[in-house]
Amino acid sequence: MTARQRTDELPSSGELDSTAQRVARLQGEMARLHAENDAIRTELRLRDHALDATSSHFVIADETGPEPVIVYCNKAVADQHGIPRAELIGKSITALAQWRNANEDYRTQLAAALSAGRTFHHEDEIVRRDGSTFWLGVSITPILDVAGTLTHSVAVGADITVKREESRKKQELQDKLLEEMNEHQRVVMELQLAQKLESVGRLAAGVAHEINTPIQYVSDSVHFLREAYEDLNGLLDGWRQAFEALPEGPHRDALARDVQRLDERYDPRYVRAEVPAAFERTFHGVERVANIVKAMKEFAHPNTDEHSPADLNHAIQTTLLVASNEYKYNAVVDTDFADLPPVTCNIGEMNQVFLNLIVNAAHAIEEAGRDASTGRITIRTEREASFAVIHIGDNGCGIAPQNLPKVYDPFFTTKEVGRGTGQGLAISHSILVDKHGGEIKVHSEVGVGTTFTLRVPIAGHAA
Repeated sequence: MTARQRTDELPSSGELDSTAQRVARLQGEMARLHAENDAIRTELRLRDHALDATSSHFVIADETGPEPVIVYCNKAVADQHGIPRAELIGKSITALAQWRNANEDYRTQLAAALSAGRTFHHEDEIVRRDGSTFWLGVSITPILDVAGTLTHSVAVGADITVKREESRKKQELQDKLLEEMNEHQRVVMELQLAQKLESVGRLAAGVAHEINTPIQYVSDSVHFLREAYEDLNGLLDGWRQAFEALPEGPHRDALARDVQRLDERYDPRYVRAEVPAAFERTFHGVERVANIVKAMKEFAHPNTDEHSPADLNHAIQTTLLVASNEYKYNAVVDTDFADLPPVTCNIGEMNQVFLNLIVNAAHAIEEAGRDASTGRITIRTEREASFAVIHIGDNGCGIAPQNLPKVYDPFFTTKEVGRGTGQGLAISHSILVDKHGGEIKVHSEVGVGTTFTLRVPIAGHAA
């Protein structure tokens, strides 16, 4: 090749200038890209430092594969789970989401929310590798591409163990406060009822005492009248015998006519036949009033906290006598009393329990539409080991199954307004269970009837 040919192949000065310009532009572009990359790396480092400085959990997952894959997580996530961050990157999200209580519903709901572009909120207990746990609250937000396809998800969460514990303690405190308020309400209710019963008891005792004296007068007077009547009958018989002993004659005939007119006018045979029966009815009535007065005095005996041996069979009979007006028009009472030993109890409070159950039985029978010919209240006592057991049943309307768990709740009642306060069974439960260490159970069937079974320790609450 000649020197001219080699000279002809060299670039011209214009071409060299153009190349230099392109090189300069490329160098400038590369410098700009380097600067932008440096700025991006600085921003990423700043983001990483910021996210690592927060106690919140931050996770980005790739959602394009069969399972979400962790592409980023901050320091709080790794520290809280006890797994190095380098070990987490590229792993399935299940390395973190070791939920204790989550099930297939959780996964289905999460997938549906992310596919619909909605944020999914979840709280559950996380189980670490070492078996320890903590509670995590997390919000998972989908990232969609321009076509609306799910590509990534961002989970932001926090350790809510302390928050949940505080919430639990707060709820416990609220429950305790509510329980104390209910107990206070129950105590106030019992105190009010006890004061009312004490007033009524004193009034009843006073009335019984006032009735007792005139009844005694009536009883003594009726005894005197019966004796005087018998004496008068003897006197009349003596006069008749003396009259019949008179000799016959005009004078005796005149007296006989007078006696006949008097017999026809006053009919002594009728009087002699009916007066003794009237005396018997009067004595029976006086005796019944005296028994009622005695029962009222026993039932209304001033109540104390003292527990002493008592005859429960006699107490039930006394209560039946006092409450007879509640049931005599719609029920007959059948009793079957076993031979019970004296039971150590507060007999005044036990009388209140018996009265509440007998009155409730009478009301249930009346509500069922029964009368004295079909209504039945059955009371049976028996001994079971160290307990005296009392069964009080009726064939009334019964208690609906949904109401059975609530029958001992204060103020719960199914009776009409003005007839029931919802206190009777609540107080009966308190007296029997809390104050006497006994038990009360109920068995009921709608339309068939109800039976309450009471078990009272024979030796008393301490035993």
